Amino acid sequence: MNKMKKISCVLVIFFMILSINMIGLCAQMKTQLSIIEKASEIKYLQNDQGYITKSIVDVDSDKGEVTVELKLSNSKKKTEEEKIYDNTEIIVAVNENIVNKEEKLNTYMSYINTFAEKVFEKNSNTKIGIVGIKGTISDSQKTEDKITIGPNDENKVKGTEDNAEVVVNFSKDIEEIKNGLQNMNASKKVYYTNLQATLRLANNTYSNEVNKILILLYDNVPDIAIGVKAGIEYGGIFSEYATIEEAVTGKHEKIASNTRSEILSLKEKNVKFSLLRPADTSYDETWYNTKTGEKIFDFDGSPYVNKIYGTIENPTYGKMYSLDNDNLEKIVTEYIYNDVMDVIARDMNKIKIVDYFPDEIIENFDFSYVGNASKGNVSDKIDINTKTIEWDIDNLKGDEVATLKYKLKIKDMQNQKLLNKTIATNEKVILTYNDVDEKGYTITLESSPKIQLSEIKEADTTTATGTLPNTGAGIGIFATIAGLIIVAVLAKNKYNKLKNV
Repeated sequence: MNKMKKISCVLVIFFMILSINMIGLCAQMKTQLSIIEKASEIKYLQNDQGYITKSIVDVDSDKGEVTVELKLSNSKKKTEEEKIYDNTEIIVAVNENIVNKEEKLNTYMSYINTFAEKVFEKNSNTKIGIVGIKGTISDSQKTEDKITIGPNDENKVKGTEDNAEVVVNFSKDIEEIKNGLQNMNASKKVYYTNLQATLRLANNTYSNEVNKILILLYDNVPDIAIGVKAGIEYGGIFSEYATIEEAVTGKHEKIASNTRSEILSLKEKNVKFSLLRPADTSYDETWYNTKTGEKIFDFDGSPYVNKIYGTIENPTYGKMYSLDNDNLEKIVTEYIYNDVMDVIARDMNKIKIVDYFPDEIIENFDFSYVGNASKGNVSDKIDINTKTIEWDIDNLKGDEVATLKYKLKIKDMQNQKLLNKTIATNEKVILTYNDVDEKGYTITLESSPKIQLSEIKEADTTTATGTLPNTGAGIGIFATIAGLIIVAVLAKNKYNKLKNV
């Protein structure tokens, strides 16, 4: 019986050794916090004005903590066809002949100033310039049936690239814009208008790496183009045309072709284009003999209106507005202004962002902010009742970005309930805001960065960031089990021998 007691003691000792090794193995089990999805989707706002997104910007796998950034950007969405830049340059092209009618000049000045004030108020990264439509000099007096040509008339001079000028260089100063308009064409000349030259000058005036916008406040058909003069010649040996009809038609074909090509060149340089459609699309024109002054030909140029500008439904390029449908003030200060705001991004006001957290985060992670929000005010901590934090921002201007960072640190790296479970860092984010017209919008971001608590396996020795378990513990267990089996066999044999005695 003494031998049986000894065997029992040995068994107890081996069981204790086995238990100690098992406890040691459990104590040596290492875990790490891994990133399963680094970022949420990019949720774009109304009219692709901007976007909201969340992403993990930092991680310490061994400590079990991640830093999450919530970002709201008021930057216009970029596409493959276009680039959106921080700075914007707007050119307004006006006919310098308007100075000869004070009422018309004052009207244009008023609407352009109103437009500029609204743009500058909403975006500080914008400059506006004025380009004047000029041409060769017109010195003639028309009556119903006759024309008188003055000594300074240049109807035989071909149009050139110089038939336009920069009236106001790019500026943010309303007074500079106003004074430039007031002082243009001081001699009050009357020009045969060259729209092609104006478009070319505008296109070549923009800086690089900016949003480019051209507004054409010209509601007529140009008189000349580069290489095309105002007058015509026909019937002579050296004349290109045999009849007056051929000459007038040929002239308008060249003007329309040249001007249309210049409009299309704006598209090649990604210049956003808004223009007025001539109010009178019939475009009837009367021709006179420059020597006798007698009326000799009536011409219907309406096909060339469409050839240059296109139609309201299908413009040659850009957006077109008709004075037949709306007045100049509404077109400039509302429609064209909205076109510009679509490019340079509108302000956002009364912004509230509510971030909702799932139970797994609230119960198992410590929450803390990383610094302050880049803009606005945020709640001190997670509200346990609503499971949210709230972020309020009064205003976000065009191309401005607001960010908020916070840290999530797991409370227990050995939490078996969380092991290998994919955890969303937040449940959803709800954004509410008003646009510049005080219209309210609600955007919901439903996707989220995701994390996971996982065990570091032996096979992870080349990639794991945490400490690996001691492999000697496994060998010890194996030896203990083997020894236990041997002792059990010996004990059984000894027991049999004692039984047979």
